[in-house]
Amino acid sequence: MNRTILYYPTIDIPRSSWLKHALLYWDEVSSIIPATYDDRFLYDLSPDIQYLIGEEQFRPIQPETLISGENNWEKFQEFQDEFQATVLNPNFERFRNRNQYSRHNHRIHQSKVEQKRGRIHRNKTSDGLFYFLEDLGLATRDENDEWLKFEHNTALLYMSLLAKYLAEVDNEQTTIGTDFIAYEKFNFKTTRKNSGFPVVSFDLNNILPTPKENVSLEQIVDFKRRRADNLRHFKRTISDFQTEISNAKSNAELKESAINFQEDLINGVQDLTALLKDSNIESSLKTFKSLIDIKSPTLWTSAGTVLNSHLDFVHLPLNLTTIGISAMAALELSTKYIETRNKRMAETRQSPFSYLYYARKSGIISRRW
Repeated sequence: MNRTILYYPTIDIPRSSWLKHALLYWDEVSSIIPATYDDRFLYDLSPDIQYLIGEEQFRPIQPETLISGENNWEKFQEFQDEFQATVLNPNFERFRNRNQYSRHNHRIHQSKVEQKRGRIHRNKTSDGLFYFLEDLGLATRDENDEWLKFEHNTALLYMSLLAKYLAEVDNEQTTIGTDFIAYEKFNFKTTRKNSGFPVVSFDLNNILPTPKENVSLEQIVDFKRRRADNLRHFKRTISDFQTEISNAKSNAELKESAINFQEDLINGVQDLTALLKDSNIESSLKTFKSLIDIKSPTLWTSAGTVLNSHLDFVHLPLNLTTIGISAMAALELSTKYIETRNKRMAETRQSPFSYLYYARKSGIISRRW
Protein backbone atom coordinates (compact mmCIF):
# COMPACT_ATOMS: atom_id res chain seq x y z
CA MET A 1 0.00 0.00 0.00
CA ASN A 2 1.42 3.37 -1.03
CA ARG A 3 1.86 6.19 1.44
CA THR A 4 0.12 9.08 -0.28
CA ILE A 5 -0.13 12.74 0.67
CA LEU A 6 -3.14 14.58 -0.75
CA TYR A 7 -2.55 18.31 -1.12
CA TYR A 8 -5.24 20.90 -0.35
CA PRO A 9 -6.85 23.47 -0.59
CA THR A 10 -6.08 24.04 -4.28
CA ILE A 11 -5.71 21.80 -7.32
CA ASP A 12 -2.35 23.35 -8.13
CA ILE A 13 0.46 22.23 -5.83
CA PRO A 14 3.20 24.71 -4.87
CA ARG A 15 5.99 24.20 -7.36
CA SER A 16 8.76 24.94 -4.88
CA SER A 17 9.37 23.60 -1.39
CA TRP A 18 6.09 21.82 -0.62
CA LEU A 19 6.08 19.58 -3.68
CA LYS A 20 9.76 18.70 -3.39
CA HIS A 21 9.44 17.93 0.31
CA ALA A 22 6.38 15.74 -0.27
CA LEU A 23 7.96 14.01 -3.26
CA LEU A 24 10.98 13.04 -1.17
CA TYR A 25 9.13 11.77 1.90
CA TRP A 26 6.01 10.11 0.44
CA ASP A 27 5.57 7.32 -2.09
CA GLU A 28 3.28 9.52 -4.16
CA VAL A 29 1.74 12.98 -4.15
CA SER A 30 -1.88 13.72 -5.02
CA SER A 31 -4.31 16.56 -5.53
CA ILE A 32 -8.03 16.71 -6.31
CA ILE A 33 -8.63 16.80 -10.05
CA PRO A 34 -12.14 16.26 -11.51
CA ALA A 35 -12.75 14.27 -14.68
CA THR A 36 -15.40 14.10 -17.39
CA TYR A 37 -17.72 11.16 -17.96
CA ASP A 38 -15.03 9.53 -20.13
CA ASP A 39 -12.30 10.08 -17.50
CA ARG A 40 -10.56 12.96 -19.25
CA PHE A 41 -9.26 15.54 -16.81
CA LEU A 42 -11.21 18.80 -16.60
CA TYR A 43 -8.05 20.64 -15.73
CA ASP A 44 -4.88 21.28 -17.72
CA LEU A 45 -2.08 19.57 -15.84
CA SER A 46 1.29 21.32 -15.67
CA PRO A 47 4.33 19.72 -17.35
CA ASP A 48 5.71 18.98 -13.85
CA ILE A 49 2.61 17.01 -12.84
CA GLN A 50 2.46 15.26 -16.21
CA TYR A 51 6.07 14.20 -15.69
CA LEU A 52 5.34 12.90 -12.17
CA ILE A 53 2.31 10.95 -13.41
CA GLY A 54 4.51 9.31 -16.02
CA GLU A 55 7.02 8.39 -13.31
CA GLU A 56 4.23 7.03 -11.06
CA GLN A 57 4.99 9.69 -8.46
CA PHE A 58 1.68 11.56 -8.71
CA ARG A 59 -1.87 10.25 -8.56
CA PRO A 60 -4.87 12.47 -9.35
CA ILE A 61 -7.73 11.84 -6.95
CA GLN A 62 -11.17 12.48 -8.40
CA PRO A 63 -13.95 13.97 -6.27
CA GLU A 64 -16.33 11.41 -7.78
CA THR A 65 -14.69 8.85 -5.46
CA LEU A 66 -16.63 10.40 -2.60
CA ILE A 67 -19.58 11.92 -4.41
CA SER A 68 -20.67 8.91 -6.45
CA GLY A 69 -18.48 6.10 -5.14
CA GLU A 70 -20.09 2.84 -4.17
CA ASN A 71 -21.14 2.78 -0.49
CA ASN A 72 -19.93 6.36 0.09
CA TRP A 73 -23.31 8.08 0.20
CA GLU A 74 -23.33 8.41 3.99
CA LYS A 75 -19.82 9.86 4.03
CA PHE A 76 -20.81 12.34 1.32
CA GLN A 77 -23.71 13.39 3.53
CA GLU A 78 -21.33 13.79 6.47
CA PHE A 79 -19.07 15.92 4.28
CA GLN A 80 -21.97 18.19 3.30
CA ASP A 81 -23.12 18.45 6.93
CA GLU A 82 -19.66 19.45 8.12
CA PHE A 83 -19.24 21.93 5.27
CA GLN A 84 -22.56 23.63 6.03
CA ALA A 85 -21.87 23.71 9.78
CA THR A 86 -18.44 25.26 9.19
CA VAL A 87 -19.78 27.88 6.78
CA LEU A 88 -22.37 28.90 9.40
CA ASN A 89 -19.80 29.00 12.19
CA PRO A 90 -19.17 32.62 13.31
CA ASN A 91 -15.42 31.91 13.24
CA PHE A 92 -15.56 31.29 9.50
CA GLU A 93 -17.63 34.43 8.93
CA ARG A 94 -15.06 36.45 10.86
CA PHE A 95 -12.30 34.79 8.84
CA ARG A 96 -13.98 35.78 5.57
CA ASN A 97 -14.47 39.33 6.81
CA ARG A 98 -10.78 39.61 7.67
CA ASN A 99 -9.92 38.57 4.13
CA GLN A 100 -11.82 41.24 2.24
CA TYR A 101 -9.13 41.38 -0.43
CA SER A 102 -10.08 37.92 -1.56
CA ARG A 103 -13.83 38.46 -1.79
CA HIS A 104 -14.32 37.59 -5.38
CA ASN A 105 -15.75 34.55 -7.09
CA HIS A 106 -13.68 31.65 -8.34
CA ARG A 107 -14.74 28.59 -10.24
CA ILE A 108 -15.38 25.14 -8.85
CA HIS A 109 -16.28 22.60 -11.48
CA GLN A 110 -19.80 21.22 -11.35
CA SER A 111 -18.47 17.66 -11.16
CA LYS A 112 -17.01 18.32 -7.73
CA VAL A 113 -20.56 18.65 -6.41
CA GLU A 114 -22.89 17.01 -8.88
CA GLN A 115 -21.76 13.84 -10.52
CA LYS A 116 -23.07 10.26 -10.40
CA ARG A 117 -21.92 7.15 -12.16
CA GLY A 118 -19.38 9.06 -14.22
CA ARG A 119 -21.90 11.47 -15.79
CA ILE A 120 -22.20 15.11 -14.91
CA HIS A 121 -25.76 15.88 -13.85
CA ARG A 122 -27.76 17.81 -11.28
CA ASN A 123 -28.13 15.98 -7.99
CA LYS A 124 -30.79 17.10 -5.51
CA THR A 125 -28.48 16.95 -2.51
CA SER A 126 -25.84 18.92 -4.31
CA ASP A 127 -28.42 21.37 -5.58
CA GLY A 128 -29.38 21.87 -1.95
CA LEU A 129 -25.74 22.61 -1.13
CA PHE A 130 -25.58 25.19 -3.90
CA TYR A 131 -28.85 26.83 -2.87
CA PHE A 132 -27.63 26.89 0.72
CA LEU A 133 -24.61 28.93 -0.38
CA GLU A 134 -26.61 31.03 -2.81
CA ASP A 135 -28.96 32.08 0.00
CA LEU A 136 -25.92 33.23 1.97
CA GLY A 137 -24.56 35.18 -1.00
CA LEU A 138 -21.57 32.83 -1.26
CA ALA A 139 -22.27 31.17 -4.62
CA THR A 140 -23.65 32.02 -8.05
CA ARG A 141 -24.19 30.06 -11.23
CA ASP A 142 -24.94 30.89 -14.84
CA GLU A 143 -27.89 28.90 -16.11
CA ASN A 144 -25.87 27.68 -19.09
CA ASP A 145 -22.55 27.45 -17.27
CA GLU A 146 -21.30 24.09 -15.94
CA TRP A 147 -19.15 25.87 -13.41
CA LEU A 148 -20.29 26.85 -9.95
CA LYS A 149 -18.87 30.10 -8.64
CA PHE A 150 -17.99 30.10 -4.97
CA GLU A 151 -16.79 32.98 -2.85
CA HIS A 152 -13.01 32.71 -2.62
CA ASN A 153 -12.60 31.56 1.00
CA THR A 154 -15.66 29.34 0.77
CA ALA A 155 -14.13 27.58 -2.22
CA LEU A 156 -10.93 26.89 -0.31
CA LEU A 157 -12.92 25.62 2.67
CA TYR A 158 -14.89 23.32 0.39
CA MET A 159 -11.71 21.86 -1.10
CA SER A 160 -10.13 21.42 2.34
CA LEU A 161 -13.01 19.40 3.75
CA LEU A 162 -13.38 17.47 0.51
CA ALA A 163 -9.72 16.40 0.76
CA LYS A 164 -10.25 15.10 4.30
CA TYR A 165 -13.17 12.90 3.29
CA LEU A 166 -11.51 11.72 0.08
CA ALA A 167 -8.49 10.58 2.10
CA GLU A 168 -10.78 8.60 4.37
CA VAL A 169 -12.39 6.64 1.52
CA ASP A 170 -9.22 6.26 -0.58
CA ASN A 171 -7.83 2.75 -1.08
CA GLU A 172 -4.25 3.77 -0.30
CA GLN A 173 -2.75 4.94 3.00
CA THR A 174 -3.60 8.56 2.31
CA THR A 175 -3.08 11.54 4.59
CA ILE A 176 -3.93 15.12 3.73
CA GLY A 177 -1.30 17.84 3.80
CA THR A 178 -1.08 21.56 3.26
CA ASP A 179 1.11 24.59 3.78
CA PHE A 180 -1.89 26.78 4.62
CA ILE A 181 -2.46 26.69 8.37
CA ALA A 182 -5.83 28.47 8.31
CA TYR A 183 -7.50 25.66 6.40
CA GLU A 184 -5.96 22.91 8.47
CA LYS A 185 -7.52 24.64 11.46
CA PHE A 186 -10.94 24.54 9.80
CA ASN A 187 -10.45 20.86 8.93
CA PHE A 188 -9.52 19.94 12.49
CA LYS A 189 -11.20 22.57 14.61
CA THR A 190 -10.16 22.78 18.25
CA THR A 191 -12.90 22.47 20.83
CA ARG A 192 -13.61 21.95 24.52
CA LYS A 193 -12.82 18.72 26.34
CA ASN A 194 -16.48 17.68 26.71
CA SER A 195 -17.18 18.07 22.98
CA GLY A 196 -14.00 16.70 21.44
CA PHE A 197 -11.19 14.21 21.81
CA PRO A 198 -7.45 14.75 22.37
CA VAL A 199 -4.76 14.48 19.73
CA VAL A 200 -1.02 14.98 19.89
CA SER A 201 0.62 17.57 17.68
CA PHE A 202 4.02 16.16 16.73
CA ASP A 203 6.28 19.00 15.54
CA LEU A 204 9.72 18.71 14.00
CA ASN A 205 10.99 22.27 13.92
CA ASN A 206 13.77 23.17 11.49
CA ILE A 207 14.94 19.59 11.14
CA LEU A 208 13.79 17.76 7.97
CA PRO A 209 16.18 18.03 4.97
CA THR A 210 14.23 19.37 1.97
CA PRO A 211 15.59 19.89 -1.57
CA LYS A 212 16.06 23.54 -2.45
CA GLU A 213 14.09 25.24 -5.21
CA ASN A 214 16.93 24.91 -7.73
CA VAL A 215 16.75 21.10 -7.51
CA SER A 216 14.81 19.51 -10.36
CA LEU A 217 12.03 16.98 -9.93
CA GLU A 218 14.08 14.57 -12.05
CA GLN A 219 16.90 14.71 -9.50
CA ILE A 220 14.55 13.91 -6.64
CA VAL A 221 12.89 11.00 -8.46
CA ASP A 222 16.31 9.59 -9.37
CA PHE A 223 17.47 9.96 -5.75
CA LYS A 224 14.35 8.20 -4.45
CA ARG A 225 15.04 5.21 -6.67
CA ARG A 226 18.78 4.96 -6.01
CA ARG A 227 18.47 5.56 -2.28
CA ALA A 228 15.16 3.79 -1.69
CA ASP A 229 16.50 1.71 1.21
CA ASN A 230 18.02 4.72 2.99
CA LEU A 231 14.86 6.76 2.58
CA ARG A 232 12.69 3.87 3.71
CA HIS A 233 14.76 3.48 6.87
CA PHE A 234 14.56 7.18 7.74
CA LYS A 235 10.83 7.39 7.05
CA ARG A 236 10.23 4.24 9.08
CA THR A 237 12.12 5.80 12.00
CA ILE A 238 9.66 8.69 12.00
CA SER A 239 6.54 6.62 11.37
CA ASP A 240 7.46 4.12 14.12
CA PHE A 241 7.76 6.99 16.59
CA GLN A 242 4.39 8.34 15.48
CA THR A 243 2.93 4.91 16.23
CA GLU A 244 4.56 4.97 19.66
CA ILE A 245 2.99 8.39 20.28
CA SER A 246 -0.43 7.03 19.36
CA ASN A 247 -0.12 3.94 21.56
CA ALA A 248 1.71 5.42 24.56
CA LYS A 249 -0.04 4.67 27.85
CA SER A 250 1.30 7.52 29.97
CA ASN A 251 2.97 10.90 29.88
CA ALA A 252 6.17 9.33 31.24
CA GLU A 253 6.19 6.66 28.52
CA LEU A 254 5.72 9.32 25.87
CA LYS A 255 8.62 11.38 27.19
CA GLU A 256 10.88 8.33 27.35
CA SER A 257 10.00 7.42 23.76
CA ALA A 258 10.80 10.97 22.64
CA ILE A 259 14.19 10.95 24.38
CA ASN A 260 15.07 7.62 22.77
CA PHE A 261 13.82 8.80 19.38
CA GLN A 262 15.88 11.97 19.24
CA GLU A 263 19.18 10.13 18.76
CA ASP A 264 17.80 8.06 15.89
CA LEU A 265 16.30 11.22 14.39
CA ILE A 266 19.56 13.19 14.52
CA ASN A 267 21.51 10.30 13.02
CA GLY A 268 18.90 9.95 10.28
CA VAL A 269 19.06 13.65 9.45
CA GLN A 270 22.85 13.49 9.29
CA ASP A 271 22.83 10.45 6.99
CA LEU A 272 20.10 11.82 4.69
CA THR A 273 21.79 15.22 4.42
CA ALA A 274 25.06 13.53 3.46
CA LEU A 275 23.33 11.35 0.85
CA LEU A 276 21.62 14.36 -0.69
CA LYS A 277 24.94 16.20 -0.82
CA ASP A 278 26.66 13.23 -2.46
CA SER A 279 23.93 13.32 -5.13
CA ASN A 280 24.54 17.07 -5.73
CA ILE A 281 21.15 17.91 -4.26
CA GLU A 282 21.22 21.09 -2.22
CA SER A 283 18.94 20.96 0.78
CA SER A 284 17.79 23.08 3.69
CA LEU A 285 16.06 22.18 6.95
CA LYS A 286 12.30 22.70 7.10
CA THR A 287 9.54 22.29 9.65
CA PHE A 288 6.48 20.07 9.66
CA LYS A 289 3.87 18.90 12.11
CA SER A 290 1.40 16.06 12.20
CA LEU A 291 -1.78 15.47 14.19
CA ILE A 292 -1.83 12.03 15.82
CA ASP A 293 -4.70 10.20 17.47
CA ILE A 294 -4.32 9.10 21.11
CA LYS A 295 -5.49 5.49 21.34
CA SER A 296 -4.74 4.81 25.02
CA PRO A 297 -7.46 5.91 27.50
CA THR A 298 -4.81 6.41 30.19
CA LEU A 299 -2.91 8.86 28.00
CA TRP A 300 -6.20 10.66 27.36
CA THR A 301 -6.23 11.47 31.07
CA SER A 302 -2.67 12.78 30.88
CA ALA A 303 -3.61 14.81 27.81
CA GLY A 304 -6.44 16.44 29.72
CA THR A 305 -4.08 17.33 32.56
CA VAL A 306 -1.59 18.87 30.13
CA LEU A 307 -4.31 20.86 28.37
CA ASN A 308 -5.75 22.17 31.61
CA SER A 309 -2.32 23.32 32.80
CA HIS A 310 -1.34 24.74 29.37
CA LEU A 311 1.87 22.73 29.29
CA ASP A 312 3.45 20.74 26.49
CA PHE A 313 4.13 17.04 26.83
CA VAL A 314 7.65 17.31 25.42
CA HIS A 315 10.01 20.03 24.21
CA LEU A 316 13.47 18.80 23.22
CA PRO A 317 15.93 21.29 21.72
CA LEU A 318 18.20 19.58 19.19
CA ASN A 319 21.65 21.02 18.52
CA LEU A 320 22.50 19.89 15.01
CA THR A 321 25.91 21.57 15.10
CA THR A 322 27.12 18.40 16.82
CA ILE A 323 26.66 16.55 13.52
CA GLY A 324 28.12 19.30 11.34
CA ILE A 325 24.87 21.11 10.50
CA SER A 326 24.72 24.76 11.52
CA ALA A 327 21.20 24.84 12.92
CA MET A 328 19.19 24.64 16.10
CA ALA A 329 16.11 22.43 15.90
CA ALA A 330 13.47 21.09 18.24
CA LEU A 331 11.14 18.14 18.73
CA GLU A 332 7.84 19.13 20.33
CA LEU A 333 4.77 17.19 21.43
CA SER A 334 1.71 19.12 22.53
CA THR A 335 -1.98 18.33 22.87
CA LYS A 336 -5.35 19.77 21.96
CA TYR A 337 -8.95 18.64 21.56
CA ILE A 338 -10.48 18.50 18.10
CA GLU A 339 -14.08 17.96 17.06
CA THR A 340 -15.51 14.52 17.74
CA ARG A 341 -16.66 14.22 14.11
CA ASN A 342 -13.01 13.41 13.27
CA LYS A 343 -12.87 10.52 15.74
CA ARG A 344 -14.19 7.92 13.28
CA MET A 345 -11.11 8.48 11.12
CA ALA A 346 -8.92 7.47 14.06
CA GLU A 347 -10.51 4.09 14.59
CA THR A 348 -9.01 2.41 11.53
CA ARG A 349 -6.07 4.54 10.42
CA GLN A 350 -2.53 4.15 11.74
CA SER A 351 -1.17 7.22 9.97
CA PRO A 352 -1.59 10.80 11.26
CA PHE A 353 -4.69 12.80 10.43
CA SER A 354 -2.90 15.65 8.75
CA TYR A 355 0.47 17.16 7.93
CA LEU A 356 1.22 20.86 7.96
CA TYR A 357 4.39 21.93 6.19
CA TYR A 358 5.93 25.30 6.93
CA ALA A 359 7.48 26.85 3.87
CA ARG A 360 7.26 29.97 1.75
CA LYS A 361 3.62 30.58 0.85
CA SER A 362 3.79 33.21 -1.87
CA GLY A 363 1.28 32.60 -4.62
CA ILE A 364 -0.83 30.05 -2.78
CA ILE A 365 -4.01 32.11 -3.01
CA SER A 366 -3.69 32.59 -6.76
CA ARG A 367 -3.71 28.90 -7.65
CA ARG A 368 -6.80 27.32 -9.09
CA TRP A 369 -9.22 24.93 -7.47
